[in-house]
Amino acid sequence: MVRTPDISQWTDLVSGGPVGPMIAGRRVLLHFMTGGCINCLHTIEELRRLPLPEDVVVVTVHTGKFDREREAAYVRALAAKKGLQSPLINDGEGRLWDAFAVRAWPTLVLVSADGYELGRVSGEGRAASLLALSEKKNLRRVENKTLNKVLCDGERLFFSRGREVICTTLTGETLAHYGNFAEAQGMARLGGELFVADRLAGEVTAISLATGARRVVTSGLRSPWGLRAYGGMLQVAEAGRHRIVSLSPSGDLMALAGLGHEGVREGDALKEALFAQPTDLDWLEGVLYVIDAEGSALRRIEGGRVETPVGWDLFTFGDRDGTGEEVRLQHPEGLCAGVGGCGNHRLFIADTYNDKIKVYDPLTDRVTTLTDEVRMPTGVAKEGCYLYIADADTTAFGRYDISAMIMERITIR
Repeated sequence: MVRTPDISQWTDLVSGGPVGPMIAGRRVLLHFMTGGCINCLHTIEELRRLPLPEDVVVVTVHTGKFDREREAAYVRALAAKKGLQSPLINDGEGRLWDAFAVRAWPTLVLVSADGYELGRVSGEGRAASLLALSEKKNLRRVENKTLNKVLCDGERLFFSRGREVICTTLTGETLAHYGNFAEAQGMARLGGELFVADRLAGEVTAISLATGARRVVTSGLRSPWGLRAYGGMLQVAEAGRHRIVSLSPSGDLMALAGLGHEGVREGDALKEALFAQPTDLDWLEGVLYVIDAEGSALRRIEGGRVETPVGWDLFTFGDRDGTGEEVRLQHPEGLCAGVGGCGNHRLFIADTYNDKIKVYDPLTDRVTTLTDEVRMPTGVAKEGCYLYIADADTTAFGRYDISAMIMERITIR
């Protein structure tokens, strides 16, 4: 067996003290992760459900990929949002990543009480193979209550927030609540029903806006995140499988684009193209645009082919406006098309890790910053000259007047 690097003197980001006393005399299951990685988020849930042996302690090692993910404030916020408990290490400079020779997110390394590596696995869904399972424990799922996505149907707003969807007026007065989701994300309106992508449950659910009656349209998806309606069908950004699928209101599923492996690659939609954690999508003039969070990319699906107006690969990101190859985004998660009124024929991007809303013009291939008066925006919708923005707030949303270039915060009440 191989002797592992000593982590006992590293600081626990939650308590502020050293990790050593928390792991003394116990086996350590190191979870190397980064906050923008969907497979890492799946592994958090996997570890939460596992009946861990009493002598095993999980130590989360957050080795950020993006600049934002390396900040201690980001890691603390992620810990609160995802219910991560002590011990938690911010490996912002990648020292532990290098010392343990880690090469992929997520990676689990099991270390003996006397500091020897017992085994490791990479990828999600493999923790059970690394551990001798013991008595099951009833572990509580921690709820995420920040605003996730926003949908506007012209007269009302729908916000996904944690385990619920909130329907409000355009000025924030609550009209209805729809609860009992595992984690509500993207939404779409089709006929008299509201369709909701439940990321953690792997389902798309339909809610009758007249009666509130619910039905599960499809299940078995891996992290369905973005959702749109077009041509009588639903389009789903399936982040966990890195692909786009088409879904009928009755539940028939068909692949639209993506081979199911992570990457940023153009080509034939079903034979060559790769996506990297698609989290939102929208239609503009008959073309389907997709936001790839891990690729920091804007993708375009047209005529059975996938192109990449913005983005290079999994490790090229930043914050730069401009045209074509000049542009850099950082883990964008939201997208909406501008149809009618101000911002017509443009795309609005929630550039999440840059704390900005940006606009893309397909005619000039130019990206510009519209506003930086947001914090970790994850959803955006447009109606007339207004953008409605879901971000890290829990009780208010942003409303940006495109014509006057004025941002205001509206409390949900």
